[in-house]
Amino acid sequence: MKRIIIVLLAALLLCACQPTPEVDAVRQKNQDAMIEMARGEGTDTVVNQNVPEADPDLPVLDYYTMYGIPEHLDLEFSGLSDKVKIVVDADVNVPDNPLPIVRAVPADFSQEQVYDLWQRLVGDRKMLIRDEKETKETIKADLEYWIEVLNSPEVNDYEPGEVEQMVKDLQARFNDAPDGEPPKEADGTLIIGEMRDSRGKVIAHRTELQAYEPGDGLRFNVQNNYDLRETVYESDGAYCVMKNAGFCYEIGECTGVYTLDFTYGTYFSLHAEDPIPDAAKDHVKTTPAEIRKRADDLLGQMGLSGQFAVSEIKLHAGVDPWTREPNGCYVYRVTCSRLVNGVPVCAKDVGMNLYVPEDMTAPEWVYEDFHMQFDDGGWVFLDWNAPIETQEVIQADCRLLPFSEIQGVMKSRLPMLLGRTTSDQSVKSCTASIRRIDLGLWRIREKNSIETGLLVPVYCFCMDLLWEKEYDGRTSTVRAADALIVNAVDGTVIDPWNGY
Repeated sequence: MKRIIIVLLAALLLCACQPTPEVDAVRQKNQDAMIEMARGEGTDTVVNQNVPEADPDLPVLDYYTMYGIPEHLDLEFSGLSDKVKIVVDADVNVPDNPLPIVRAVPADFSQEQVYDLWQRLVGDRKMLIRDEKETKETIKADLEYWIEVLNSPEVNDYEPGEVEQMVKDLQARFNDAPDGEPPKEADGTLIIGEMRDSRGKVIAHRTELQAYEPGDGLRFNVQNNYDLRETVYESDGAYCVMKNAGFCYEIGECTGVYTLDFTYGTYFSLHAEDPIPDAAKDHVKTTPAEIRKRADDLLGQMGLSGQFAVSEIKLHAGVDPWTREPNGCYVYRVTCSRLVNGVPVCAKDVGMNLYVPEDMTAPEWVYEDFHMQFDDGGWVFLDWNAPIETQEVIQADCRLLPFSEIQGVMKSRLPMLLGRTTSDQSVKSCTASIRRIDLGLWRIREKNSIETGLLVPVYCFCMDLLWEKEYDGRTSTVRAADALIVNAVDGTVIDPWNGY
């Protein structure tokens, strides 16, 4: 039987930088020097930039003028081999407020916060608790399935005695489990949930609430971090607990037609003022502007206006769950970014195809992720994972490198990273299309700490990657989204797997 490895949560960070030709390795690894640069201290590199001082009395800053940032960047260049082509056709989005450096920590959803969301989103609707604690009813289906496998030819696909042991364990758990109780009515109160290993042993707890409206109605789920902070090794696998609280809200019927393939499927990245793309006109009636308003209204309803803002609208094509072929359905996926001192934290649109997880040296702290999905019929799905809590401001108004230096880092480092993805002989070509450039904040690992991070100014080069591959004489294409993240203060490239 395939081993089941439960991946949950560990209170930590991913962040490291790759060296660049423009920035020496010593400065790259010196966070104190980076903070000095942000303050305009300690390095000739900053002193000689002739960057105008920011007036603290001004309500907004003109970053375009201060650092020579273009409003739109058009560029095309090749990689280190003729396999790689990089095309830049991107608006450059900058904030109006001073860019800070702020300390951040991972956070749970508090009971007070959950009550507030409950009142705003559920109100007086009758909701029931889906209790995940093990009962005879929850075990019954698994027990019946494995008994069926034991008496079928499929038993030969497993190790000798493996299925018999599975049935024996499930039967023992069934005998010990209590009978199921009628569902209780939910009122927004978090309860203690359990994490079990494959034999039913409780190995961790967390506060959670999984509430549902009978039928195909509202669903309101909160799952906080487990209390286990180490890997538990069992005979049939390892249970790794990561730091990753989550909130999920869904209203309306969601069926298989909405199956989306966010990695390889077709999508359109849209501004609110854009028309519906021609390819989707026969299937979609709601405009991007109407979707933007619905997202803003939902943020307001949740009490999050001013804390989050819409950062991107994508129209995704639905796919058949079996063939992965388009099925004529389209769904809007809206990305929301946290605002810190009025500055957006760059959304996690990083597929990590550019980076090498095998080199990972730091424990993992998942990046915050806040998405909404809408369709013409009013169906709403909201997913908010790995929230953070901001603490003290380390530097309120950072000095940045001129954009010309950041562009130089992009032109030198991106071909090197793409070169690793094309080293396989099956890859015939790779095209990176940079579609937007955001100046905002990104979390890096804080010096001498695995419990805290720093939100620092970065340029996030968001791109679509398209590979052409050939297997056994057949050509196929693979598409993914990714981003090159460049520290706007010291020009280092941030590796989201490893940390700063």
